[in-house]
Amino acid sequence: MSSDPDSAPQSTAILVQPLANQMLKQFRLEGLLGEGGMGLVYRAYDTRLHRPVAVKLLSSALTADPQRKQRFFQEARAAARISHPAVAQIFDADEQDSTTFIVMELVEGKTVQQLIQGQELDVLGAIDIGIQVADGLAKAHSLGIVHRDIKPANVMRTSDGHVKILDFGLAKWLEVTTQMGPAGTQRLEASQIAHTRTGIVMGTPAYMSPEQVRGLPVDLRADIFALGVMLFEMATGQSPFRRENFMDALHAAAFEETPPMNSIRPQVPEQLQRIVERCLKKRPEDRYPNARSLAEDLRVLRRNTEAAVAQPTTWRQRLVDAWEEIRQLSPSRAIWYGVGLVVVGVVIYWSVSRMSAGTLAAPALAVLFLFRQIRNQPQRMQEKFVRRTSKIPEVRMVVSREHQITVIIDQPVAQLYGRLNGHLRSCNRKLFFGPPMTLTILHDQTPEQTHTLLASPGVHYVRDDVVAKSPAG
Repeated sequence: MSSDPDSAPQSTAILVQPLANQMLKQFRLEGLLGEGGMGLVYRAYDTRLHRPVAVKLLSSALTADPQRKQRFFQEARAAARISHPAVAQIFDADEQDSTTFIVMELVEGKTVQQLIQGQELDVLGAIDIGIQVADGLAKAHSLGIVHRDIKPANVMRTSDGHVKILDFGLAKWLEVTTQMGPAGTQRLEASQIAHTRTGIVMGTPAYMSPEQVRGLPVDLRADIFALGVMLFEMATGQSPFRRENFMDALHAAAFEETPPMNSIRPQVPEQLQRIVERCLKKRPEDRYPNARSLAEDLRVLRRNTEAAVAQPTTWRQRLVDAWEEIRQLSPSRAIWYGVGLVVVGVVIYWSVSRMSAGTLAAPALAVLFLFRQIRNQPQRMQEKFVRRTSKIPEVRMVVSREHQITVIIDQPVAQLYGRLNGHLRSCNRKLFFGPPMTLTILHDQTPEQTHTLLASPGVHYVRDDVVAKSPAG
């Protein structure tokens, strides 16, 4: 709902801004939210249903053009058919005097463009947004609707983490009689394309698919290409096709290959690189056949990337870990456990030889108690925290001294703080004895400070590129 200088086409007509508190039917305009290629968006209040809404106005110059006016109502018809949590809901479309307007759900939060500019996204946050956008597009595509202008400025994330796709103003409503294309997709014929063109290629150059740029038939895979560009930008902070001028951006989208994501941000998961590469294939048939398949791959990537759902530890690894724990026991604690094992062994032997099976409950509980003491001792929980934390791409280093853990990260992203503290709480809850672990998160370490930490005891994890960039590396 905000303006985007890269959008095209842009009207040169002056958009008349109604005064505050002006009424359009039962909607009272309150304040300007943003400006797009087709009109102004206002925060408004529905006096009939008593709820805040967003009202999008089409300028009088555009209203005078029957083709553009038709496209404006086409947005309403297309988007109103979509009922999905990731798509901003359309409530109404109407006219009053010379003003044409559309009423939609008021989405409050930040656009993905603002999140990228503020460096507020980590890799998992980017994947989460990608999943929700792909789900919303899958719903729209199932109704024969292509957005055609997916970009960070047209996607918002609310304060509770939900994502909403905005502005189906460039959407195409594909009739069921439209010619079927490869992989069960639907193609737009040249006559349909003419209905949505105004003498210039529509969309935002840096996010347009090659077929859009070249004026070829467009189907749902154009949205998949645009989402791939957005995933690239969310994960690296840079758009792969943004250039100094409109024509250079069009040429880049149509013909130039993207740079490897990990050449811009080394910690980007290889699996994400493969997903984005498939989205950005120049030929539509080489991309994901539909948004649902893309969403499924992103969910698998999230499970593999999220430290809280690490792969289960094998029994062999557990035995190795247990043996290492025993080897590192202090002499006094080793003696205590030795005495305990002897006592439990004697009790079990006596119980088995002298008593019935029903009386074995107490020795079994004693064994279980001892096993839990060994398994959940602080050192093991600390190692578990390190294992989980080291799987987060933005974590540079983990250092531990006694019960104090220090984690060095790339950027102070709120999501990252929440994940790290969540892992700490989870591990501390499982401590059976001993003081809880504490956590310090740092992000502004100098190369010298990093080198000092590397040379100090207690370093449990270091990302590969951190060693290479250290003064001694």
